[in-house]
Amino acid sequence: MGVKYRTTPWFVPAISAILVLSVLLYFSMSEQSKLINKELNEIKEQRAWQAGFIAEQIEQRLQYASESSGRLARALQLRLEQGYPTLGKQLSELIQPYPDGSQRTRKSGFDGFHQAGIYLPPGSELSAKQSQRLLTAKQIVETFGQGALSNQFSDTWFMNQTGGIVIYWPEVPDFVFKAQAGFSYKGTPWLVPNAPPGTYWTPLVEDPIPKLLMLSAVTPVYIEDKWYGTVGHDITLQSLLDNAKLLKGEQYSAFILLNEKSEIVASDIESLMQAGDAEDFKTFERGVWYEAYQKLWAHSDSYLAYKSRLFTMSVIDSQGWVLLTSMPLEPATDKIEQAFTALQTMAFISIAVEVIILTVLFAFFHRRNKAYVRHLKDISQTLAQEKQRYQALVDKIPSIVYRCKNDKYWTMLYLNGAIEAVTGYLAEDFIDNKALAFADIIYPDDQGMVWQVIQDELETTGKFKVIYRVIHRAGGVRWMIERGGYSDNQQSIEGVITDITELKEAEQKLKISNMTLDEKVALKTAELQVANQELTEQTTKLQASLLALQQTQSELVEAEKMASMTNMVVGMAHEINTPIGNIAIAESVMKSKIEALLYAINHDQLKKTSLLETLDVIQMSLQSNSASVDKLVALSEKFQGLGYRHETDTQRNVFSLSQLGTQVLEKFAVRFADNKVTYTLNIDPNISLHGSAEAMDEVLSKLIDNSIKHGFTAAQTGHIEISANIIDAGHMVQLIYCDNGCGIEQTMAKNIFVPFAAHALGKGSGGLGLGRLYNIIKNEFNGKIELQSQSGHSGTCFTILCPIDQ
Repeated sequence: MGVKYRTTPWFVPAISAILVLSVLLYFSMSEQSKLINKELNEIKEQRAWQAGFIAEQIEQRLQYASESSGRLARALQLRLEQGYPTLGKQLSELIQPYPDGSQRTRKSGFDGFHQAGIYLPPGSELSAKQSQRLLTAKQIVETFGQGALSNQFSDTWFMNQTGGIVIYWPEVPDFVFKAQAGFSYKGTPWLVPNAPPGTYWTPLVEDPIPKLLMLSAVTPVYIEDKWYGTVGHDITLQSLLDNAKLLKGEQYSAFILLNEKSEIVASDIESLMQAGDAEDFKTFERGVWYEAYQKLWAHSDSYLAYKSRLFTMSVIDSQGWVLLTSMPLEPATDKIEQAFTALQTMAFISIAVEVIILTVLFAFFHRRNKAYVRHLKDISQTLAQEKQRYQALVDKIPSIVYRCKNDKYWTMLYLNGAIEAVTGYLAEDFIDNKALAFADIIYPDDQGMVWQVIQDELETTGKFKVIYRVIHRAGGVRWMIERGGYSDNQQSIEGVITDITELKEAEQKLKISNMTLDEKVALKTAELQVANQELTEQTTKLQASLLALQQTQSELVEAEKMASMTNMVVGMAHEINTPIGNIAIAESVMKSKIEALLYAINHDQLKKTSLLETLDVIQMSLQSNSASVDKLVALSEKFQGLGYRHETDTQRNVFSLSQLGTQVLEKFAVRFADNKVTYTLNIDPNISLHGSAEAMDEVLSKLIDNSIKHGFTAAQTGHIEISANIIDAGHMVQLIYCDNGCGIEQTMAKNIFVPFAAHALGKGSGGLGLGRLYNIIKNEFNGKIELQSQSGHSGTCFTILCPIDQ
């Protein structure tokens, strides 16, 4: 039947193009509105994230300063309670009187970048104890003042009852020389007599000496319930403004920092620079800021678009403070609309040009369509002729070519003429199961096997190969090999069936000629069975050992240290299970190979290649078992090193803890340099311990090694700090080891000293190191070791307590 072709009018493409352009224009306007709203939401989210990030930075600085002030007060209180050690210089050598009656640090020999300065107001009378107290405070302030170098806070100071100050401020090294005549800190927020214990924050006030606005974390110092002054750190307003520079990316943006009483703490708005002026905040810009603050607080939102401005609110939880930011929305909206307008114009022009080009191309190719249709007709006729030739070629192939359904009957859809020569049946007899189904001529014992093999291989690879028998129409049995797979549409199966009866008969004759090989196979099989029996006995013994370990676990459940011992046994069983499992698998493989070999011998199906393959598998299994047994022996030796016992020939003497710490750190000098690790050793040379110096060397070395291997995993400089002091009225040494690495997960902290509980188990660590350190401290020094880490991301800190007299 011929194809009727009718020419399309030339104006139809032009009208279609106009309609398409109109629809695209409508949808582009709608999409522009959606994109503008989406872009504005992204700007709001980004602004809220920036404000939250800045609030988090400010909170970290405030919290760090507050915690450091508390630690400074405790350190000074502890030092003063322990007495006044003999110091290198007298106070009179460090200060001198000034004409205004005050006493200040001597300028000669004073380095304000590394030393703390002293200022005492006029009328300050110093006793010997007060002088010693100021010298002690100077030493502590200088030590803690190193924290100012990290820019968390500006300075470190101590104020006594008279209104004097000991201050370390590297950025203002001449601080004590700037004080005006007669100045005293009495009556200021920094020096509140008998203030409640604990750290408090001052409002934003100006320090009269450096003339800077600042916030201060202040902690009173009490010794035996008597107030001796205050210590603290200052954070200048300028440093808070530096934190907020990220908000200056948009013109006219601003921020206000409120305390828990809704009083202004800090702001980059000049008219609100005076802290605590709540009335100015409520009326500022006609109350817009205050109204936005109330709405954000009432709905617990992080941002709010209000009166053409975007307001964000972030809470500084540790202080109960609030960071408010504001930026105008109109500039951002104008930029987005301009960008989308330009994009829309370009898109419209581009679509119009494309429509015009398509219209011209359509007109051009329209004229060629007639010739193309004629060409298709010629191709159709050629394909019909090729199909006839292909059909004739397939019918001449000696193998059966077929297409069938994937059902239990193998319902044939197509068969070539070779089916008659192979089975005695005509192809028409099988098509759509007209006379009989192809499954009916498959040998009954092979029908289930053929179905299972074909389905399994089709599911895995989409292709299959299977050998089976068919019953000839004359009554004989023929051997067939079938190769096939899914058709292109996955709806049927296509393949080729070849008669291999002659090949099977030749194979049977070859088996008869190889009968002499069976005797050799039987002898080798007997040897393999003996080897398999020996491996079975070894496996039985190892399984008995595992059962004994599991029995030990159940008995330890009733003991006092049930949890830790259970973890140890489970860890040991975990380590042992792997080689035992490998042995069991190898034994199973050998057993299955031997059974297959015996089956082949008994059924006259043995081939030389199969025998050699079986022998290779058995040899590899024996080698695998040997390696597993070696691993079990190594594990046994490893478990023996878990405990620590004091050897009689180990010297137990009094040794200097400071000298030992220095020696240990020097051993790691090269690794410190390679891994960019710094360290601090703060141990009094007079602190000594009685015991094995080698044992304590092992403890410190293992802690340092763990920090380098597992603690400093990020690309940053690591730091290790080792310190020691005497506590418990001189009867106990407290050794503290800390690093600033990635820390230890909370889930692992409570079991950190239990064998096999380490988080690095299975990652190159055996999980035994800290358990051994626990035993060393307990058995050798009659002490204890504890993990003091509070967070998985704030470093690791171990505290070791050892009695001085044993």
